[in-house]
Formats: sequence, structure tokens, C-alpha cells
Amino acid sequence: MDTTGQKSAAPPSPAATVAPAPAHKSRLWTAIGLHYHLAVILTLGTLVLFTYANSFTTGFPLDNKFIILEDPRLRDTKEENLKLIFQQDYWWPKAVSGLYRPLTTASYWLNYSVFGNADQPMGYHWVNFFLHWGNVCLAYFMVMVLMGNVWPAFFVAAIFGVHPIGTESVTNIIGRADLFATVAVLGGFLMYAKSTTVTGWRRVGWLTGLSLITGVGVFCKESTVVVLGVIALYDFTFRIRPKHPNWLVNLFANGWEFLCKGYVALIPPFVAMYYVRSQLFEKMRPPELPWVDNNLAIPGTDFWTQRLTAIKVIGKYLYLLIWPNTLSPDYSYNQVPLVDWSFSSWEDWKAIVALVVVVLIILVAIKQYQRNKPVFFFIMFFFGTLLPTANLLKIIGSIMAERFLYLPSIGFAGCLVIAVYQLCRQVILRLPITDWALGLWLQLTARTVLIIIVACLGVRAFVRNFDWQDDITLWSKAVHAVPNSFKSHKSLAFALYEKDPEGKDIDRIIEEGEAALKVTDQTQIVLLHLGAYYRIKGDNLGQRSADGTILPTLQSLVWYQKSADVLAKAVPLDRAFNEDNRNKELKRGRKPEAIPDVGNHEIYWNLGLSLMRVSKYDEALEAYSYMRHLAPTNPDAYLSMASACLSAGRLEPAAILLLQTLLLDNSRQETLRLLVDLYRQFDREGCAVVFTQGQPRLNVDCQLVANHMCAAYLGLVQVFVNAKQMQLAQETKKNALQNYRCNPQSFDELLKPGPDQAVFPSVFR
Repeated sequence: MDTTGQKSAAPPSPAATVAPAPAHKSRLWTAIGLHYHLAVILTLGTLVLFTYANSFTTGFPLDNKFIILEDPRLRDTKEENLKLIFQQDYWWPKAVSGLYRPLTTASYWLNYSVFGNADQPMGYHWVNFFLHWGNVCLAYFMVMVLMGNVWPAFFVAAIFGVHPIGTESVTNIIGRADLFATVAVLGGFLMYAKSTTVTGWRRVGWLTGLSLITGVGVFCKESTVVVLGVIALYDFTFRIRPKHPNWLVNLFANGWEFLCKGYVALIPPFVAMYYVRSQLFEKMRPPELPWVDNNLAIPGTDFWTQRLTAIKVIGKYLYLLIWPNTLSPDYSYNQVPLVDWSFSSWEDWKAIVALVVVVLIILVAIKQYQRNKPVFFFIMFFFGTLLPTANLLKIIGSIMAERFLYLPSIGFAGCLVIAVYQLCRQVILRLPITDWALGLWLQLTARTVLIIIVACLGVRAFVRNFDWQDDITLWSKAVHAVPNSFKSHKSLAFALYEKDPEGKDIDRIIEEGEAALKVTDQTQIVLLHLGAYYRIKGDNLGQRSADGTILPTLQSLVWYQKSADVLAKAVPLDRAFNEDNRNKELKRGRKPEAIPDVGNHEIYWNLGLSLMRVSKYDEALEAYSYMRHLAPTNPDAYLSMASACLSAGRLEPAAILLLQTLLLDNSRQETLRLLVDLYRQFDREGCAVVFTQGQPRLNVDCQLVANHMCAAYLGLVQVFVNAKQMQLAQETKKNALQNYRCNPQSFDELLKPGPDQAVFPSVFR
């Protein structure tokens, strides 16, 4: 039987012959010599190296900045950092994502601190390269198990290795999670396949290897669990034996045997993953699932709309695999609109086309189950490994991402190689030549076509690598590839701002920010960024005094007010997010008094800045106060409140706030100088400031300073209590009593268990 299951007048060629795996066999494939395998491995490595040669100098675009450069756990080799890696969410401290990938994070830690790569990208890329090369080699050996022939296995691995869809997992450093998961799935498959060829302790050894590599994989990326589906697919495709005349009974009988003799090895890693995750996330607030990242999660979206839209995405995936001309790192709202059941646009009909295509492909797979088992395996491998991220079983954090195709693309590559051999066979059979020549021409034609395909895909991937150079290049391409995604415009605007924080090209930044706003005005991040850009525009139109202070002009005031208005729209959205989080916590059984408020404190900081520009000091103080409530240990919140109080002429509250700033960060010399100058204005006794070796310092023996210090500590305790940070509140009380002998009664009143306290201390209203 050839690769298509069709008999031919031409003699079967080595590359076109498929030998279905028997139920029991002593070898995974016919022995061809170690040197052949080494030659294939080196050739594949060379192809991958040429494809990704220009990726080693690309930087940290997309989420690499947050996951690597801004993760404090990676900074040094302290034991505490390693503990935090295993005790916190993958996105810590930025967010709670519901992802737990400590071994992937540990690999970044090795790069950053142990290997000394820090913010230099090349070392990270070398690790990704070797992981990808390893996966390509594992794919080669997997196809050898399925087809037993070097050339089809080589071309499947080569197409997988150079396909540009893989750049989001290889060139993108944090795509490493996909690389690790694929190592575990393919490596686990090969170990399981090998265990079926041996008995006794040798089988136990290979199954132990399966258990260990799966255990590593699930703590690198959760999708490693598909290894169970892959080995079950292998058994169902190649190892079903006749045990009973009834097909259903026979299927269950074989399944029970496979479970007892193989799948049982996966129980320990799966149980370990479930137990650790449940213990860890039980202590955290509920994970975020923003609907702007996956509009299938829009409240009120019905089940069938979600699933039909998800099938439309599968159609888009198939198109990208066939024609990877337009690629993007993002497909957020509203690049993939929900299906409208009126089917009034081509975008809606794409879902129907995708559904028909998917059904036809599955029917082809079923038909090929007896005729050509590798075809069945590759098709079902594609859909099976895509299923965890396809939003069909469960709505996940993203509606569509090219990295989700990294492992499934092996199934696509397998089908493509078999299809090329079949098409070439159909053409060659029509030539008036001898049977011997038919076999030769089949090999020459098929391999030539496949070499051209590999070359074209490799060139496209090489060109795509340039897009990952930095955020500006990446998002500039994205706004053309996915113009309806709010995140592409928002991210390009922010990338331009990061390169130009003074706003010399602020009009272009605002243009992209407003383009994001046109897509949706119902997400805080768009409003936050645009509000900041408007304020920068106002600053550029203002005047500067001799000391650098911005003096508003009529033109700048217009932009400051626009900034405040936009940021004010983000506030109810942020409060709604907090309420949603609170409801989730209540459903988990948390007590209301133990649920802290959550939100984006930068919204309120930026809102306060803009309100200060238009001299609305009381409103600015209110915004800063809520910032402090969300980020009670952030000194900038207290310093900003002090600035608002000073502008409103409230000197003593300002002094207390400056003291709190210093209690949280005593290295702020500018704050100390400001406090000293402030005391000189209203200290009637003249004892608040003393000089030591010509340097001013606060005199804690002065009654005014002592009173303010106790008030500062008391205010901090109240803020921590309101933020549900009781340990910090207790520690602050202890410091106040030990260092300044403050009256304990006031602190005890605040720390009494009871109803929630008011959010803001009355002294600062």
C-alpha cells in the first residue's frame, strides 16, 4: 500500500510505502543505520539554523518585557526567588492569569541570572533554537514510527521546522513554553511507542520515562496533557487487536488493556499538576479572562455562537498553514467578530465554509482509517492537539494565536507530504515509461516539489523574523495584518511612546490610540493610555517656568480636560472589574471582609495628574486616594496626595503624607527636602528641623514632628486595614509603638475585627 492507500501499476517506492504498525513488533522501524539518522538530524539542524539565523538579535517585544525583563524573581540566584517561581502565577507580579509554568520561568531565570544573559537576547534565542531543533528531530522519529520511511519523515520534520507559523513560538522568546510542551508530548509519545515493543522491566523503564517527561512538561505548559490523546490516537490507529466480534466491546477491551499497561503512567503527573494548581490558585484572586482578548467571553454570548465562531477560527488556522503570507502576534477584539446568525456578511459565511471544510477533512480521515492509517493519524493529531486551545471545550484567554499551531502543525505537515506524493504519483502514472522509471520519477518529482515547499516556507519564516526585532516593527506589521484589533493599534501607540516618552511625535501616537478607541471604548487600558497621551500633548503646548514647572496655556488646557474626561471613563470600567472579581471570590466561598479591592492604580494616578493640570485639586486628591487604596505600599501615591494637598494649601496633611512617603521609601532625598521646606513654613516653635554636619534632618524630639509621625503611622495602618493587608497593618503598628511611643489605643481601635472601615482616612478628605 502506498502513501495514499491506492494500488498502482508502478512499483512502490521506499518513500511512498507505508507499513502500518502491527499490534506487536520488536522495533519501532526497520533498521537503517545510525549514520542515516545522524545525517538527517544534522541536515534538519542546518535547515532550522538558516531559517532562524536572523532571529538571534531580535529583542524582547510583545509580552517578553513583562515575563522576563520585569519579573523580579529572575534578578538573582537567591533561594527566595526560586521559591517565588514555584509559589506564584506565571504572570506574577503583573496579573493572575491562571497559568502555572514554574519550570518555564525557571529556564528564564537560568538565562537571566545563572548564564548572565540579563537583558541581552542572544542567549535566550540559543536555548529556543536548540529546543526547536530537538522538536524537529523528535517529529522525524515520530513519523518514522508511523510510516517507517526516512524520506517522508524527513520532509514532515523539515516542513514543521521551517514553517513561519512557528516563529511565534521560536523567535518570540516566551514561546519557549510551547517548545517545552512539544518536547514532552513528542518525547512521551516515543517513549510510550517504545514501551509497546518490550516487556517486563524494560517496559516499566520506558513508562517511567513517559511519566517523568510528562511531569516536567505539565509544569512547563498545561497543554502537555494532550500527550494522553496522542498516545491513545496511536493505539486506536495502529494497535487495535481483534478480541471480540462486537466492535464496541472490542474497543473497550483494547482500551482497558492500553490503560492498564500504559496510560496508568500518566496518572502521577496529572494528579500532581491538579493538586499543585488547586492549592496554589486557591490562595490567589480569581484569574482574569478579559473579553477584549477573547470576545467569545463577552457576557451574554450564547453557546452556539461561541462554538461556530471558534470553528471559524479553525478555518483561519488552516488558511494560515496553507498560505502564511499575513501573520500577526494578536487577534484580539474585534479582529475575529462573533458570528451573526443573520449571515449578512462574508465574515459570517466564513464560519459556514470553515464548518464544511472541517467536516470534510474529518470524513476524509474516517475514510482513510482502513486505507491509509498515517493520513488518519495526522488529521486527528492536528485536531486533537489543537483542541485544548480551540475554545470548543472551554473558553480560554485568547480567541486565536499562531503559537497554538506549533504542535498541531506537525499533523498538517504530515498530510501535506502524503498529498504531494499522491499528486505526483497521479501525474507520473500517466507517463509512457517503464515501471522502474516510474518509481525513479516519482521520487525525483515528489522530493523536488517538497524541497521547493520547504524553501518557500523557510524564506517566509526568515522574513517574518525581522518583524520581531522590537515592538515598533512587530506592531507596525500587526496594524496592517489585523487592522480591526484594538490591541494592535493600542500596542503600536505604546511602543512609539516608549521610544519617544517626551512626545515629539505625539500626534502619531494619539492617532494610533484613537484608532484603538474606535474599535472599543470599553476597556480600561485603551482609555488609560489615550488619557496619558492627551496630557503629554497638553504639556507640549504649555509653557515652562525657570524651574521646569509646566504653566498651562489656553491650548494646553483643552488637552488636559480631554485627558481627564477620557480617564474618568475608565473609572467605572475599573470598578466593574473590581465588582466582578468580588463576585467570583464570593462564589469561591470567601468571606466579604476578606476580599480586597482590585484594580489598575495607574488609572487613578494619571487621572490625578490631569486634574492637577486643570487645578481641580480636590478631585485629584480623591483619585490619588483611590490609587493609594489599590496600591497601599506605593510611595508615589502618598507623594501625589501630598502634592494635591500642597496645591490646595493644606500644609499639615501634606506633611503627614510626605512622612508616609519616607516611611515607605527612606531613600527619597527630594521628598525629605520638600518636607524640611514645608516645616519651615508652619513650624512656629522652630524645632522641627535641626542640622547635623550642615545637613537638615527632622527632629523627632519636637512635639510637632512626633505628633505628625504617629499620625503618619496611624494613617498607614488605616490604609493597610482598608486594603485587607492585616499583616502589614500589624507590623506598622509595632514599628510605631516601638520607635515613637505612639498611643496604642488609636491603633487598637483600627485593628479591632468588625465591619469594613471607610476607604479613606477622614483627615485627608
